Amino acid sequence: MSSLTTAAPARLTSDDIDDLIYACRTDDLEYLKSAIPKHADQLECTAADIIKSAIDVDEEGLGSRACLLHYPAANGKLGMIEYLLETLAPQPAEPQVNGGGAGAQSRSQSMLLVNHQNVSGNTPLHWAALNGHIEIVKALVKAGADPTVVNEAGRDAVVEAEYSSQAGAEECATWLLRECEALERGAGGVLDGEGEPSAGVEGGEVVQEDGEEKARDERAGKP
Repeated sequence: MSSLTTAAPARLTSDDIDDLIYACRTDDLEYLKSAIPKHADQLECTAADIIKSAIDVDEEGLGSRACLLHYPAANGKLGMIEYLLETLAPQPAEPQVNGGGAGAQSRSQSMLLVNHQNVSGNTPLHWAALNGHIEIVKALVKAGADPTVVNEAGRDAVVEAEYSSQAGAEECATWLLRECEALERGAGGVLDGEGEPSAGVEGGEVVQEDGEEKARDERAGKP
């Protein structure tokens, strides 16, 4: 399975990435707001580059391959999602002829991260919809999340939401079908009542972590 995006060239250490991921898992927005600009200054890159390079992959190339957007999407942390999306958004620049140039390239790269697939093929939108976080679903779609992307189980975000027993998941599925023109019923999987649990959230479960709903971390060996 190949991801829709790869890490940006910012040279974050594995410890730096772990710290950023932990902050996203625990909703430590203040830490992110200080750490991301600090890393950007040290590495002489943009804050967006730091976010794009913080992918959960260890030195052996293993890990969940989740990006920073996955964790607040799963846990329903709208403030953190909004901060990350705003930081990823291309900054205002001089108009480019025919819509080209660095602005268009930055916008395209940011959209790739919004649609980044983890090791099981799930995007942040999959996790948000499955867990019933409608405001995050809306924010991700507005930022360019593609609801037609399917995970390794062959399911798009709508199908994951329809199979989910989490409060709000049905509302997420209904909203996506109503608002996203790209979706066609059956495009991401056919509901026949015999589906397997999602490969993206272990056993199709949502578990409690520090009092919050959270999709179970997919990195081997992590609780």
